[in-house]
Amino acid sequence: MLWDLIFTELDKNFKQVGYQVDTIKRGLWQALYIYDENSNYLYTFMRYKNFTNLQNKKPENKLFHYVNVLSKLNDNLKGMYKPEYEQISFFEELPLDEDTDIQLRKLLEEMLSKIKGEIERYAIVVVDQQKGKVQDIQCIIPTFNLETMYSESWNEFINVHYEYETSVIEPAAQENAEINLVFKEHPINLTLKEQKTQEKIGESGNNK
Repeated sequence: MLWDLIFTELDKNFKQVGYQVDTIKRGLWQALYIYDENSNYLYTFMRYKNFTNLQNKKPENKLFHYVNVLSKLNDNLKGMYKPEYEQISFFEELPLDEDTDIQLRKLLEEMLSKIKGEIERYAIVVVDQQKGKVQDIQCIIPTFNLETMYSESWNEFINVHYEYETSVIEPAAQENAEINLVFKEHPINLTLKEQKTQEKIGESGNNK
């Protein structure tokens, strides 16, 4: 329920000049994305638990997952700086043959077909929630095969107060019920976060 509300608010608050909001379809799944036209960053969103589970899968089992496919957008960053830490893995990285690489690039092109503009970088925002409350938010720049190249905490955005205009929702009507969520604070400004991220990455690159 909370995750549905997060997606609803993201979709509503970022449908404005400077952002493109839509969904990427991959099989039966649809993933919400936000494209920032000023920074040329592409963002998707996922539960923290689902992301870590995906990271720990065998390479062949996550190869064509949409997050891993989108992570190929960060291939050009490999020489800029090393991953923040080496993840422990019991599986060898799956080598890509030419046919697989072509297939991945074709999938990537299909998933990005609705986005108007160049994409400089892909980031995934992972949200950890427990007992219906958001506990932690991180913005991660992943490599292909889903190692963490760079991350920063977005916990400053957790303390956003919200209230329901409807206090009781019938169980049978939950799926189609329209819930008006009223934020008492400003929505996340991805441009400001992007400026902060670029400064940190620049500092990281200068220190290596």
